[in-house]
Amino acid sequence: MSAANLLSGDSGTVSEENSNWIVSTGQAWKLYVAIAGFAGSLLCFTVAFFSLGAGGGRFLGLTACGVFLAGATFVWLTAVLRCPHCLAKLVWTMVVSRPHTSWLIDLAALDRCPACGRQLTK
Repeated sequence: MSAANLLSGDSGTVSEENSNWIVSTGQAWKLYVAIAGFAGSLLCFTVAFFSLGAGGGRFLGLTACGVFLAGATFVWLTAVLRCPHCLAKLVWTMVVSRPHTSWLIDLAALDRCPACGRQLTK
């Protein structure tokens, strides 16, 4: 346990050897693909906004593409980021069981699967 955890009274919910279960289970690439999908969606929304200055002929199409890409990316991420032991869909589990303000932070800080209780980093 680190000195910062000892001083704060935190028992250390994330393993010390690799501080993130997503990286230690080899699923980081899935997170990178999702970030690229959300960035592409944001790009569609940005271009749609600036197309309003040029007459707005492409606004509806670009907005629809952005919404579709963001939705598809979220559905894909909820389907593929899983517990390595029981294959529970961890993103969906966290979305439905945590407040909307903290589910992403809680997902990154998991050390045990909420479905099977096994340690995620081993």
